[in-house]
Amino acid sequence: MAQSTMQAKLCPHCANSVALDAVQCPYCKATLNAEPAHEWPDRNNQPVQSKLVAAPENRGVKSKALIALALLAFALGGYFVGSQQVKNSSAPGAADGLRDLQEKDQKIQTLEADLAKLREGNQGSSSELEELKAKLDEREKDLAAAQRKLADANQEIDRLTSSRVATGSRPAARSADAPPSSPLPARRAAEPGVYETVRSTSVYAEPAASSRVLTQIGKGTRVTVVRSVGEWLEVRSKHDNPPGFIRSDDAMFVARAN
Repeated sequence: MAQSTMQAKLCPHCANSVALDAVQCPYCKATLNAEPAHEWPDRNNQPVQSKLVAAPENRGVKSKALIALALLAFALGGYFVGSQQVKNSSAPGAADGLRDLQEKDQKIQTLEADLAKLREGNQGSSSELEELKAKLDEREKDLAAAQRKLADANQEIDRLTSSRVATGSRPAARSADAPPSSPLPARRAAEPGVYETVRSTSVYAEPAASSRVLTQIGKGTRVTVVRSVGEWLEVRSKHDNPPGFIRSDDAMFVARAN
């Protein structure tokens, strides 16, 4: 069998043998150029050049990985160192802040204790003030009672003085051999009407000096007398006050009642 002398080349697209001067691959219909045929590697043995190139590429990937790991380790180390420095630098500030808070807390507790003492003092002062007021009221009552007693005593003195003056102006007593004089007529009841006080006097609730004093009236005061009870005159008020009694010696008749 005669050998074929036709030159062939491999299609760079489908790796089939085609004529050297073929413009289009009859298999994959790809357009062929006049470039030299592509060398297809042997399936069993790879070219030595590709092996030589693959080794530096593997070494570059490993070196890049090592560099990345080193950078990562450096970054982590810097982060931990920086955070530790921040902690160390912030520790004194935190301690100072804690001391300030403790001092402020102590001041607040001191102020609260002082406030409680002031409140207790105020309560004590209030109770003492109430006691003083009560004592003052009692003293005022005692003073009013003493003034009433003094007024009554002055009235009694004035009445006794008037009685003595009236007794001294009477004629001298008859001798033993003289015929007895006729008895003094009984004191007439006071006539109702308008009377005027001749001195300051007290108005009593009952016709007795031991009864309750209603009020005090001054000299020259006109009162309305409705009746007499012994040595007492019953007077009525124009202001719807309860009736009272004054001594008949402390007032004189002025006019009849209308």
